[in-house]
Amino acid sequence: MCAESAYRLRDGVQVRQEKFGLLFYDYRGPKLHFLPSGDLIGETFFLGKQTATELAESIRAERGGSPGSTMRFVTRVLDMLRSKGLIHEQPVY
Repeated sequence: MCAESAYRLRDGVQVRQEKFGLLFYDYRGPKLHFLPSGDLIGETFFLGKQTATELAESIRAERGGSPGSTMRFVTRVLDMLRSKGLIHEQPVY
């Protein structure tokens, strides 16, 4: 995971905001994936317009916490979603 990259949904994947967090639907499976993140990460993050660092900073500004722990949370979430083939990294130039 690169902190200065943005992340987009892979083709055939949709995401929807729910009370518990995010629900990913992978049409290639079909499979459902639940991300119990509450409202920390919105579905619009996966439009690829915000970097992982910017996401971590916005979470920290809203909820507090240390920069290191917030970035570790974001890293863990993005690595998990990428390992499941739901998102891909997109360098920001």
